[in-house]
This record gives sequence, C-alpha cells and structure tokens, in this order.
Amino acid sequence: MKVVTTFHSASSVVDSLKFRLKDEQPSEFLVIAKPNRIDIYALLPEGLRHQQGLDIWGRIRVIRAVPVLSGSSISLLVLTDHPEPELIFLSFTVNDAGITVTKYLSLSERSARPAEFCHTLLVDPFGDVAVVSAYTGKLKVVVLDRNGRYDRDFDASITELNLLDITFVSKSQNTYTLAMMHIDYQQRLQLLTRDLSIEDLQLSTLPSPLLPSLTPWTMTEPLILYTFLPKMVTTDDFEGGILIIGGRKIILYDFVDVETQMKRESRKKRADKKKTTGDAEASAKEKGIERKKRKLRAAVEWPWAEVTAWCLVDYKKQKYLIGDRYGKLALLSINLSGGTTLTLMALGETSASTTLTYLDNQVFYNGSHFGGSQLLQITTTPSSALDAPTLPVPSTILTISPNALNSHVSGRNNDGPGYIVVGRGSYITELESFNNLAPILDAVLVDTDGSGQNEIVTCSGGRSTGTIKVIRSGADFSEKATVLGLGNVTHIWPLKVMYISTLQETHVFRFDNASSISSIDGDRNIGFITDLPTIAVSNVVRRTLNAEKKSDYADSSYVIQVVSKGLLLLEYDPGVRQYTRVGELWTLEKFADPGKEGLWKGREIVAASINASQVVLALNWGRVVLLTLNDKRFIKLKERNFVHNNRDAEISAVSCLPQDPAKDFTFNIVVGFWTSKHVEILSLRPKDGTMPTIAATPVFPSAPRSLLLYNFTSDDSKFSNVHLLVGLTDGSIASFVYRNDQLLDQKLVSIGSLPVTMRSCRIGTRQTVLACGSRTAILFWEKERLMYSPLILKDVTAAAELSTSAYPSSIVLANSDGLVVGNVNNFDKLHIRSIPLGLNNPLRITHIPALRVFAVACRCITPARIGDLEDIRGSIHVFDDISFHKLGHFNLEQGEEPTSLLSFTANSGSYLYVAAVTLEDEDTEASKGRIFILELTSNALQVNMSVVTSYDVKGCPYALISVNSMIAAAVNSMVIVFKMDTGNGNMIMTKTATWNHNYLVTSLASRGDIILLGDAISSISMLRLEDNRLHLIARDYGPLWPTCVELMSNSTLIGANSEYNLYTFSLQKSGMRQLLERDGNYFLGDLVNKFLPGTLSSQEVSLDAPMQPQQLFFTSTGLIGVIIDLADDLALDLTGLQRNLSNYIQKQNGPDHTKYRTPKNVRGRSDADASSFGFLDGDFLERFLQFVGNPQALKRIMDGQSEPEKLKISADRIQKVLESMQSMH
Repeated sequence: MKVVTTFHSASSVVDSLKFRLKDEQPSEFLVIAKPNRIDIYALLPEGLRHQQGLDIWGRIRVIRAVPVLSGSSISLLVLTDHPEPELIFLSFTVNDAGITVTKYLSLSERSARPAEFCHTLLVDPFGDVAVVSAYTGKLKVVVLDRNGRYDRDFDASITELNLLDITFVSKSQNTYTLAMMHIDYQQRLQLLTRDLSIEDLQLSTLPSPLLPSLTPWTMTEPLILYTFLPKMVTTDDFEGGILIIGGRKIILYDFVDVETQMKRESRKKRADKKKTTGDAEASAKEKGIERKKRKLRAAVEWPWAEVTAWCLVDYKKQKYLIGDRYGKLALLSINLSGGTTLTLMALGETSASTTLTYLDNQVFYNGSHFGGSQLLQITTTPSSALDAPTLPVPSTILTISPNALNSHVSGRNNDGPGYIVVGRGSYITELESFNNLAPILDAVLVDTDGSGQNEIVTCSGGRSTGTIKVIRSGADFSEKATVLGLGNVTHIWPLKVMYISTLQETHVFRFDNASSISSIDGDRNIGFITDLPTIAVSNVVRRTLNAEKKSDYADSSYVIQVVSKGLLLLEYDPGVRQYTRVGELWTLEKFADPGKEGLWKGREIVAASINASQVVLALNWGRVVLLTLNDKRFIKLKERNFVHNNRDAEISAVSCLPQDPAKDFTFNIVVGFWTSKHVEILSLRPKDGTMPTIAATPVFPSAPRSLLLYNFTSDDSKFSNVHLLVGLTDGSIASFVYRNDQLLDQKLVSIGSLPVTMRSCRIGTRQTVLACGSRTAILFWEKERLMYSPLILKDVTAAAELSTSAYPSSIVLANSDGLVVGNVNNFDKLHIRSIPLGLNNPLRITHIPALRVFAVACRCITPARIGDLEDIRGSIHVFDDISFHKLGHFNLEQGEEPTSLLSFTANSGSYLYVAAVTLEDEDTEASKGRIFILELTSNALQVNMSVVTSYDVKGCPYALISVNSMIAAAVNSMVIVFKMDTGNGNMIMTKTATWNHNYLVTSLASRGDIILLGDAISSISMLRLEDNRLHLIARDYGPLWPTCVELMSNSTLIGANSEYNLYTFSLQKSGMRQLLERDGNYFLGDLVNKFLPGTLSSQEVSLDAPMQPQQLFFTSTGLIGVIIDLADDLALDLTGLQRNLSNYIQKQNGPDHTKYRTPKNVRGRSDADASSFGFLDGDFLERFLQFVGNPQALKRIMDGQSEPEKLKISADRIQKVLESMQSMH
C-alpha cells in the first residue's frame, strides 16, 4: 500500500480577484486561486496579509465574487475543471468562521461533450444570476438569492457550438443579456447578444437588439484559433460597448442606443409574426438586415503575442491592463475627447500573466503559471532599463513617444485609428514576488556538496521566465562573525568569556565589542588550565543549608573546570574581569575513601557533565562519581562501578542536565557505554548512596558519543516532552520518549557519518538541541512531536548557545576553519533558490558528478507578434553545481529541439547523450531526429563541448535510458538499443536491438536488464534485454494513456497518465505466463511529469511506525509529492481510518473524499472503479490530528458507522503514525 502526500503544494496561479467589505477593517481583500486552493489576503498599507485559506477538491478553473452589497460577508463562486466539473459556493467573513462552503453543485454529465474553448463562469453585474459554460451546446444558469447564495438552476441550450467567450452586457437589473463570441460553420468569428429569460428558462432564439450579429474578422487560417482565443471586455463608455482583444487588433464595438433598440425590437416582433405566418421571404429579408455588418467604433493594433490576461483599472471602465504570453504588459485607454480613440501604452515586462487584478494606488497583482507571481506598481516615470525601449515593437507598426501623445490626441475630433505609445525604460516596479515552481518538466535529486543533505534541482518556468529551481529544507543560518585559524575544536562553553577546548589544549576568548574577539590565552592570570583539553566547564551556584537542614541555592561567581587529571574551582572578579583559582587542582585521589586510595590510582576522567549544583564524572574502567560543591570544597555523594561481561564497562558519555528547567539539580543521570553500545538512566533518589538503573536502551548499531535527557518545553509541568537523545558514532541520532521511567517510541535519524555531539540551546523562545556531525541539525518540539531541521553546515564539531549585547540569541559553531557566530531562524523552512534563464526554457537536466556540473537542455522561443512565425532554437547549457555559474553552452542545429539527456563516463572522460528532434508540421508525426554524444572537457573557468558521434533516427527520440551499459531510446513507436563501440580510439553508436510493437513510446525507465516503456496512446510494457535482444516480459492491454513511468523494483512499477491518475502494477505469474496486474489506482488531480526515487527531508526511522518514503513526483502545477510505502498491517488500519474520516466529513456537509479520489477518465468516473485502491491520501489522513482535542468527533471517527467499521487501532497509535508521516514530507 502506498500513501500519497504533499511536500510542496501547487504554486501555479490560475485566477484572482479583489472584493470589498464596507463594514469591516481591513475592508479590501485579494483572492488568489491556485489549482487546488484559494487564499484570501487583506490589503494593508504595508502589503498583503494572509487572512484565510481553503483547499479545494478539484482543479480550479475560475473564481468569481457575487457583487451583492453586504457589510461583513461575501459569496464566492469557484468553478472546477473536467472531468467532473463542479460549482462550489463559498462564504467569507472576517471573523473566526473564515471561509465556509455553503453548496456543492455538480455540473458533470456523462454523455455531453466538454466545451473545447470556453470553460468559464460569469456573474451578472447585479449579483442575481451566474452562468457556467462547461459543455458544448448548453449553459448552466444558476439563480442566486439576495445574499448571493444558491437558489435554483436550469440548463439553457445554445446553437453556438464553438463558443470562444461569453460575458454579461446587462444594462439594468432584472434584464440579463449575454454577449457571445463563437466560430460558425464557415470559420467566421461571430459576435452576437442574446437575452436570458429566467421565467422561460431559456435564451432568446434571435439576437438581442442591444448588439446585432457581427463578424469582426474571418478566420482565414484555422490553426490561428489554437494560438489565440479572442476575449470580450465590456465597457460603460457612451452607451456602452464590447472590446475584443486577443487578435492582431483590439476592436471596440458600441451598443445600440435606446431609440434604435426600440426600432429593432419592433422589427424583431414583426419578423417573429411573419415567421409564424409562413412569410419566408419577409423573414429572410429581416434576417439579412440584422446581419448587416456594423461599423466598429475604434481599433488599435496589438503588436505583441497572444493576450493571456486583462483587468479593469478604473471604475469608469476606460482603462485596462493587458498582458501577453511572454509577460509584456500594456495599458489600454479609451479616449472620448474629440471622438473615440484607443491608446495602447507599453509599461514593461513581467512574468507571463494568467491573471491580473488591479488593487489600488497604481498597484496590481500579476498571477502566473510560468513564473513567479508578483505584486507590482506602475510608476509615472521609468524606473529601470532606461536605455532600452519599454517594449519591442515590430518595425512595421507605427509608434509614438509619450511626449508626443498629447499633441496627437488634442487635434482629433472624430473616431480614428489608435496610438501605440512606447517610451524608454520600464514603468513597472516589483514590490513583492511569490515563488512558483510550475511547470516542473524534469528534476534530479542530488547531494552536490557531500553534506548528505539532498537537494532537488528542477526545470521550471517557461516562455520568458525559464528557471532552474534549487530546493532544500532546513533552518536559516545567517553568519555574523568568524574566528579563523582555530582547528580541532571539541567543545565550546560561553561564560563571561568564550571557553574553547581542542584535542590538545584550551583557549579562552573575550568579546571586546561587536567586531572584535580577542584571545587571552597568554595571560597567566586567567586562572584556567590551558595546556590540557577541557572535558567540561560551567558556572555553578552556591549551596548552603538553611535552619531546616535543607539546601538553598544562590547565584555565585564560581566556575568549575574539569580536565582529565581532576577538577579546578575558579571565581570570577567582575572588577578586573578575571578568573582566579580557589585552591589547587582536586585530583581523583582526594575522593577516595580511607584505606582505598589504591582503587583510585591510575584512573583519569574520560567524560563529565555539570549542572548548577551537581558534577558527574566518568572515570576509565567503568566508574561514575557524583559530586557537589559545599563551601568551596567538592564532596563525593555517590559512586558506582559498571561491569559488563565480567569486564569493566568503559564509559563513553554522561549527562546530568535537569529535566525541570526551574530546578538547579536533577534526579536522573544518563550513562553511555563503548563496548556494550547502550545507554542507562540512573536514579539519584535513593538515600542509601546507590545509583540504580531505572531504564536502559536496547543495543545500538554503534556506540553512544553524546547524551541528553532533555525537556523540550519550558513549562515545568509538561514532563511528557522529556526525550532521551543519543548521538551515535555512526552519525545517527536515537531518540526515545521518557515517561514513567520507561523509554518509548524509539526513532533513528541520520545526519551523516561522523560521531554526533549534542548541545542544549535556547534559540529565541524555543528549547532546542544542536546536533553536530557530518551535518548539523536542530531538534525542536512542534506540532506535539519532535522535529528535525537540518542546517546546511558541514563538519561542525562543536556548538553552543551565545547571547551577548553584540550577538543576542546567537549560536557559535566550530568547524575545520575556526569558529562561526550567527543566528538561526525559520527552523523548518523550504528554501527555494532561482537561477533565471529568461527565454531559454529548461526541458531536461542531468548531473555530472565527475565534473561537478549540471547539464541542462533548453528551448528558446523568440517572441513574435501574434500570427507571425516564432523562431525556435535548442541548446545545451552547463552550470557549476554549487554556484550555478554558467560554464559553457552548445547550440543545436537550426530547427532542432532537445528532448532528452543522459550522462555517462568512459575512459575517464565525461560524456553526454543528447536526443533531439527536427521540428516539422505540428499536425504530422515527427520523422527526423538524431542522438549524438557530446564530450565535455573542463578547465577552471569553462566546460567545452564537442560532438563525438551522431546517429540519425526516423522519428522523435522522446526518451533515453541506460540499460546494461548500453543506451535505449524511445523513437516514435520503437525502442532502439545502442551499444557504444570504442574500437580504434573512436566512439561509434551501433544499433543492437529494436522493439517495434507500440504506437507512440514517450517514456522509459530501467532497472538492471529490465526496460519499462510507456505508450502515450496505449499502455505500458515491460521488456528484458538479453543476448542483445529485447524480449517481452508482460504488458497491459487496457487504455491507460501514460505520461510518466518508473520502476520501483524488478516486479513493481508506478506511473501517471494524462487523466491525472496515479497507478501501480506488479508482475504476477499465471501458469507459464507473466502478467502485469494493476494493484493501485488513484485520482491525483494533477499531471505528473517526473518520478524520482528517494526523499528530500531527513529520513526518520521509527520502530513503531513502519513507513518508508519511496518516491518523489513532480507535476505541471509546481506540486512536489512523496510516495510512502506502508507495511501491510498498518495499511489495513489506515484504510479503515480513511473510510471513517471520509464518512464523518461528508456528514458534516463536507465533500465526498471517496468520490473525489476515484480514478477518472475523460468522461468522469468509470463504472469499473467504485473507489481508489492501492493508495491512501496522506494529506487527508493527517486531518485526523485536527480532531484529537475533540473527544466527541474522535469517538465517531474511531467507531465508524457500524460495528465492522470500528477501528481496532488506538487513537494514540494513529496519532504517532500520522506524526511520523508528517515528518517525511
């Protein structure tokens, strides 16, 4: 069983809008719709502030606000996409209720044909009616009540089958007129209006007199239709009108005035009467008059690419922002002085827009699918790029400068051609940007710096914002100061000075000011022993006995230093800022009982721990000693000798950290052992001088190196958060919950391969633990569980908390170069680094470890005016894998586009397989491509690439994989296996095997000698390469339409298809045959482009929750998901939990989770699949944690709807499993 969880949510933006609540503060809000979520932000003077968010089960297509005047709430309508479209009614209030769902209206129809061009939602200007276009030949009309909520709905048939756009043009309330643009059977673009009658439940059969049927232009080339879709924009100027944008011109048609409307209404009635009486000739005459071409009011050339977004700027509807597919933004103005003129003013470049929303004070929101979304401001003067034109315009189009605009417009007294204003410099300033990974076309998972912390590197973006994204998770560390030249540091203790121990000696530093740290080792008056390494050092309190013979503790200036030979007591003098010794070194013989001095000879201290009033020493040969300070003398309280297997047990680490932060002492100490590789907790409560063991760990895979029994909460009443933490010598950290003298819930997490040292540390208000080894991690308590967050710092040997006036709330770390002082923030933040490539859109990426570089295949499309041919070029770029400095590039031949990359090494050299296709007519199958090898040679500054050999293929080489030291290529319907022949010192690609039993092979995966292929218009096949021949192992014969496949083992696979489903297959034997049996099918709701084995987050292994992260997957909306493998017994319990949780939420008027996750095809859910199987929804399961504090809801979920549905697993067990699951994504 697999669990599907989300690591990074979809970041593409599909729609946005602004609304106002007149009785609330703040009163203005921005709604941002992502593919599966809406977020509402308050508009404040300082920027956007997130208010509420809601996940939507479905692919959001459009979101609209109902313009009903209300003081404290507003209704929002959300339209989701096929295959099962739905209209969701939301209500938003500023109070705690937030966003609530009031109605789910299903629009799904099994037999209807989905609308090809116009899948949209519109609400009339008065908030009475909403209209949905989802299927060809019909509209769904939804009548709203006075609060903007659902009242009733009906279907209205239309004859305009190829509908391009639709909008309300109603001029008064209770009158509903729709403007419709469509393509008729003669390939003509038709524009007309129809009246909507709520009483008759239909649209008028004849066009409305508001605007007669028009033909703006003829579609001379059908393919242009798929390049641009004209849109309509209503305007309230003069009598009102329609703007048509999206073509090579922006056209304005005005509405018919009232007098003419009345005449045409009278003519329409006569025509209807003659039609009923059979006067065909008169009817045809009237129809011809209606179709008479109406003269346009104004027009202006559109000199850029396809329009993808627009928004209204002013309430008078005279100014509009318009953006094209490459992010070129312009302001359209309708000038009515002296006639009607359309003026188009170039503003600058942004991310490619999918939605534009004007906010206020020249500030607008630009939502994007291909780049980062932005909060932008229009400036009155150019703000950047002052030497370049604001936007490029073809030389055939006449433009004017901003200074010349007034002189041109002032002399006009009638309608005429519009103006295109182009100045110099950009008039757009970016106020805020929002990271977007969409669309992710390819990705690799690498550890580039050898820290053991993986990074994801993706091919993201598109159009004018191609981007490489580098993604990692962990805490932020900002460096403040460094001390170089101090190596081999083992411990750090910040006192009044900073005390540092190395393998050979001890150093003492003083903070002079914010920019100066000085060493005082040479001062003989410092008091400390500096010629030996220090094992422990700490401030201690002064202990006295009160009248009741009980201990009182007071602050003191005493400091204890522990070295291998003994203990030293020092006292700090604040007047001279120096430490002085109190007495001589306390050697171990001083603690011997009378007559037993010989038992202490030859011993030395190997580990020590000090708290405010206790000192614990670990001696060689297995002895632990507990001391306290009384009147400047060390008093031995207890001791214990450890023997394992009749031998002295050598101790590796001790700890006496108090579990109660309000106390100066502890009742428990922790001891770790070298040879037995385990840890024991000793109790100090007995009054007889003994220290009995009250808890012990199992044997670890390696010896413990550091120990902490730590309470992660500052509230001393919450001892449930006490954990035993054990740093092991193999680079792992073991953690246990310590409760009622028992060690529970053992977990292991690796932070590298070097021994782990740990140090408690308070960062801000958080109680944390710094763990150092090959990598550094911060352990902290959040969401009622122990969390691990990596710091991207390598080979840290020691760490400590530091808080001075110059460095407040800081930490100091030691590495091979010296000391680093800095701050830690954002413990569990996802870090996304962007490397912009502009018009070079990354398609494929591969890592070449030998050269420490990334090779990226790119496609560059030079923007052209809509309808003109675009120049497409392919290239290979090489980047340094740490800095991402560009080291080299290789241009493909004219007309070639790269499709796949594969790196390999041969004869100590680094090479790159490149697959490319020659671009031809889009309607025909590719017939020409090639696979060639680039040799990469590197020097300090660049990487040179040269073609070694090339092989021409008759088709498009969609994918390349390595199999048995050979290469397999998917070329149209074939799979071809090539062998590299290096005889005679030359590389030659030789074809050794061919498989040609498919339709269109677009994806490949391999494991050993097994090849998995995905046929984009059929299904999947599994082949074996044996004796230079390809043999069929098994294949699936169902219609699967795969887009991406991956082998999880030699007998199991996972894949995704074009209908947004995930599926798994396993290889089964049936007699003498082998079959592919589908054992998993699940509706994801997103298009998966890539699977990668592994995980990004630190892998935590819990003995109580057998789960294993197995795969990462990447989608076109920027979502990164994790596939987690579950043990069978746990899978059965979580399946029951998902069923019960779904039933409970559905009964609370929530959506049907089972229905949503059921696999779907283009027609919706199949009758063959009643629900998903083989997969569980991890994000949905984690909602169970919301009900942990609600006993009534928890009981109903655990009990189910009947006795057979009652869960056998406990709620506590479920909570632990889900918390562990959360840590994996």
